Amino acid sequence: MSTLFDLLTLILLLWLAAWRLLGDRNGWLALANAWAWWLFTASIPIGSTALWRRSRLAALVWASGGGLLWQRENGWTLTAPAKLRPPIPNPPRSTTGESGKLSLLTFNLLNRERKLTSLLQLVARESPDLLLFQECIPSHAAQLEISLSDCYPHRLWLPAAEYGMGFGIASRHPFALTGFWQYPGFEPFAVRVTQALDLTGGPAISVARQPNVVGPPVRSGSTLDIYCVQFISPTNEVRRIGPTALLRLREQQIDWVLAETERRKAAAIVAGDWNTTEGSDAYGRAAAQLTDGWRERGRGTGWSWPRTLNPFLDQTTPPLLRLDYAMHTGSRFTPELSVVQMRVIRDNLGSDHCPLRVDMHL
Repeated sequence: MSTLFDLLTLILLLWLAAWRLLGDRNGWLALANAWAWWLFTASIPIGSTALWRRSRLAALVWASGGGLLWQRENGWTLTAPAKLRPPIPNPPRSTTGESGKLSLLTFNLLNRERKLTSLLQLVARESPDLLLFQECIPSHAAQLEISLSDCYPHRLWLPAAEYGMGFGIASRHPFALTGFWQYPGFEPFAVRVTQALDLTGGPAISVARQPNVVGPPVRSGSTLDIYCVQFISPTNEVRRIGPTALLRLREQQIDWVLAETERRKAAAIVAGDWNTTEGSDAYGRAAAQLTDGWRERGRGTGWSWPRTLNPFLDQTTPPLLRLDYAMHTGSRFTPELSVVQMRVIRDNLGSDHCPLRVDMHL
């Protein structure tokens, strides 16, 4: 048993060194780094156990030092009592003359044909202002178009049938389609819509009319860019281009969206399936530019995947990684954004992802 702990400690030490010194140098290392929370957490008791029989002092130093480093890196995943959490910031004055609140739900539907009855029940229960869907295949879009039309008059369906992917957006408020991105030969990775926060006057924002864009154009004033994203999975197309090329493609997609938010210098929300965890280099770049809504106002780990073993087996499982995010530009641009509440919804909806519910002040 002691030999096993020694071996595990050596492996974890090698990974820690590679993670810190090399980052996501290649696709295989990036796959290991995706599990950084688990590997870092495991290294503390395993290393202490391996050292205990040699030197109790060394074991205590390892445990103390590792614990402090863990607290610095992952302490935000601990659920703090409400009285210890920072107060909710006062929201800026709303440009609409209303409360300046926005609620949204983002969800990777999973590209497997099925009835979406349980999802529609969830939408009726949560009743958010905005719905952002990933992996919205044609059969999903057809069901949602019929079922959501009464409550969400403004809808956009962009299924990419040839890739088994796609996006869907449904909103209570008007929006304009202002961006859509896809690298040749790969599924789309982002769509941007723009909502006006002052709907009382001003010229209309021009938007090309498309058969799957429902609703009148929005009006100008203070605007909010909303990016619905699904960056390419570490397993998608891995046989065709390999894990490292796939990693670089995903990083390019993330960097493209980050560059768009910087170029437009407008208040923005970037929400969806990032296929990225906090252990990655790409997350570090994103968190340096945008505010991570979960770290701002979520409680706990925020793990959202895998909720089930679909598409292989319709069996529920506890989520182990955080792949779904809602990031925003915070106070960098006008209007100022802040998350009031954010939670992972653990209902079994037939997808391998959990939905995120986000309540924001604008």
